[in-house]
Amino acid sequence: CGAPGASGAGSAGSGQPASAAVTPEPEPQQPQVSGEMPAAQPGVSALTGRETKAEGMRPVAVMLYNTKACRPQWGISTADILIEANTEGQGSRLMALYEGYEQVERAGPVGPGRDVFLQLVMPFGAIPMFIGSDVYTSNLLNLYAYQPLDGRYAGVNAFDYDSSRRAAYNSEYGWYTHKDLIPGALELYGQSAQGATPTFFHFAEGSAPQAANGGTLEIGYGSERCAALEYDPAEERYYLKEDGEFQTDANTEEGSVRFMNVVLLMARAGYKDDGVTRNYDLASGEGLCLSKGGARTIRWSKSGPQSPVQLFDEAGAALAVEPGRTYIGVWGGFEGQTLRLLAQDGSEQPLPPAPGISNRARRRAPDRGPGGFCAQNRDFCHKTLWKTPVAGGGGLC
Repeated sequence: CGAPGASGAGSAGSGQPASAAVTPEPEPQQPQVSGEMPAAQPGVSALTGRETKAEGMRPVAVMLYNTKACRPQWGISTADILIEANTEGQGSRLMALYEGYEQVERAGPVGPGRDVFLQLVMPFGAIPMFIGSDVYTSNLLNLYAYQPLDGRYAGVNAFDYDSSRRAAYNSEYGWYTHKDLIPGALELYGQSAQGATPTFFHFAEGSAPQAANGGTLEIGYGSERCAALEYDPAEERYYLKEDGEFQTDANTEEGSVRFMNVVLLMARAGYKDDGVTRNYDLASGEGLCLSKGGARTIRWSKSGPQSPVQLFDEAGAALAVEPGRTYIGVWGGFEGQTLRLLAQDGSEQPLPPAPGISNRARRRAPDRGPGGFCAQNRDFCHKTLWKTPVAGGGGLC
């Protein structure tokens, strides 16, 4: 792509070599980003509100497996934002979001793409990385002409395999990516690692709730996954745990995974038209925001797949959050899911009502827009639009 193209032969008998018409190198493509959130301040990370080492770079969003069999994962303790949701079955998946590719030391095991995660990061021009995806994810990306780095096509240009895991893990749990691979993989698709990134939140020091009612948030994503975000007053951070044990990162010696903020988006949910994949109504809802041991009820809204989630307090004013790393959970309140909030003294705290199932998220005969997009339900239907083109070869399928 972008190689100089040769012209026809020179004039007969001229004795001169044929001239070559040089095709200009195309500019690397940058996705359109939402203008609904302000740009990050110069020198400040759009993802954490702290000093950045990746100014002017697009975030990298890596889909990760999250089964017990795949752990410990790589890179979850250094992700600037970690997103978790149930997309099918009784477990959950993760997406690790980094402010730039140079911050990705090693991230994995890389899992398949799912559209609920992509809808949260596409408004920020993030580079999605995954290995394979369902049809809903493909339709979302194709509809908006948004280019991912998919291991089914980019293969070893974007992903590497840890052969030391071969004996003890399923084969899919050995794939990872790292900063040395990402620039070359982007180049295969004519994509740029640079781009403007709106701020993910409105950050402000001292914005944490002045209360002690946010000691632990237990999020039951299904019978196979209950994440606990447990506050440590000495560290002023929330540690990610499961079954009383720290969830760890194989990249670091200490290994624990901790956050300044915990944001729970409570979203009405049903099933997509396959009867298996969860379908979240991402238009609006209530939720929780925890920071420095305090918790507050919030409201949130999102006007479309290319629009960011915006957070508000109960009065409707834009919500400010503490600068730092953030865990985001998407929770539907459907059968098999649980939720519990404990104060620092262990007492149980009241919660917003469970969102339940809405008409928008429940599958029914929809009005379909172009290319399989269900305009009525903000859903991506089972009808395939077109196949993502192969670039670079060496796919991992």
